[in-house]
This record gives sequence, C-alpha cells and structure tokens, in this order.
Amino acid sequence: MRVFIDTNLWAYRLDRREAVKSERVRGWLAEVIADHEVVISTQVLIELRSVASRKLQPPLGDHQITALLQALAGFEVLGTDANLILDAHQLAIREQLSWFDALIAEAAIRSRCSLLFSENFSHGRRIAGLEVVNPLLG
Repeated sequence: MRVFIDTNLWAYRLDRREAVKSERVRGWLAEVIADHEVVISTQVLIELRSVASRKLQPPLGDHQITALLQALAGFEVLGTDANLILDAHQLAIREQLSWFDALIAEAAIRSRCSLLFSENFSHGRRIAGLEVVNPLLG
C-alpha cells in the first residue's frame, strides 16, 4: 500500500526532548517502511530541514542534516509544482484546510496514496479518497 508520512512524524523521530514519543515513532516508522511504499513531498524535506536546524534542541549539525535529507530522498519524493499549488489552493477552500495541510494532502492524493499519516488532520477523516490516520492515538 502507498502511504504518505507527514513532516511532524519524521520530526518526532528526531526529537530528543520527548524520548518516549521518539521511540514510539521510531518503532512505528520501521514497521511502516517495511510494509508499505512510503511517499513524501519536497515540502516534507523542506520543513524537516527547517525543524532539524532550528527547532530541535540541540539542532542537528550540517553533516547530520545532509545524511537525513539523503535518507529521506531514498523514498519516492513528489515535487511541488505550480499545478499542485493551484489544486492545493482549491482543496484548502473545499475541505477547509490550512494552506500547508492542503499542500500535504494534495501531494498524497496526487501520488495515489491510500493513507496519510499525520497528527495535523482529524483521525479518520477522508479527503478525496485519502484516509487520514494519526498513529499517535491509542
């Protein structure tokens, strides 16, 4: 199954301030990666780079960030283009989504994913055939 993993879940994996959540996400990510085709977007790479260099305490160093981005680039990465932006704008209006959530959802829809893993959307929500799952619930 094709699945899209939102930035926040990758960031939790790296965050040493929340060791329990980080370990939980680490195990969950290992299972998902083993069992599914993982898709991300350029937005995920951009956001994760920002988080890793500015929000993590301590922030990752340049070499660590390079390794992180190279590892994630090994997954299928959907590029953000003008059409995705235009369609995400319409999706944001239609589904009452924030701008950045609409970009993530549109990328997942375009890449023919069945599931979008994120904690930024309502768990169980369906958007154009895409099911949103928050793996941190329960």
